[in-house]
Amino acid sequence: MRLPTQLTVLRIVLVPVFFVLFAIVEPPEIGWAVAVFAIAALSDWWDGRIARAMNLTSPLGAFLDPLADKLLTDTAFIAFAWSNYIPWWMVAIVLARDVFVTLLRILSERRGTPLRTSYFAKVKTFAQMTFIVLILASLLGEQPEMGVTARQLGKGFFTSDLVLWLMGIVTVLTFASAVLYGYDNRRVLRSQPLLSPQARHESV
Repeated sequence: MRLPTQLTVLRIVLVPVFFVLFAIVEPPEIGWAVAVFAIAALSDWWDGRIARAMNLTSPLGAFLDPLADKLLTDTAFIAFAWSNYIPWWMVAIVLARDVFVTLLRILSERRGTPLRTSYFAKVKTFAQMTFIVLILASLLGEQPEMGVTARQLGKGFFTSDLVLWLMGIVTVLTFASAVLYGYDNRRVLRSQPLLSPQARHESV
């Protein structure tokens, strides 16, 4: 297994560790959870950089990398809903979009039809990651070992309606991304699967 793929697998392994530290352990280990999430997020940057610099791309890595990204962000949203910071129905829309895109990606590979991505998907990803970072930073700021100003900012963030409004924006962008993704790749659903030479011969 190549180094970039190893980093991707590391990111997948860190996903349940983050969830346990954030949502299962009582009291939550916010500091450690933030550290684990940061390491996982940085591994995403490093595996892509190494793969491009050393020409270590592979089909397995190309499939696992976006899957690992979705697992990391989706788990963060689930953990936030689990802790009652955001509504479950919004998280359900985020999860449904990622399941839809993953299935569409698998279908495109089986049918040999390239999957089209769009700039809007990057906007969605940026909005999601920004929201997750804001939540984690605010929770970290609330910790007793932080300064008075940090604790006030952290508590102020959650006592306002800002969290709900921001998650609402993320949800709308995510839903719109799913619609555009499906529209741009409608040919994947219409195309016929590519057959191997042997299969084509048998089908004649």
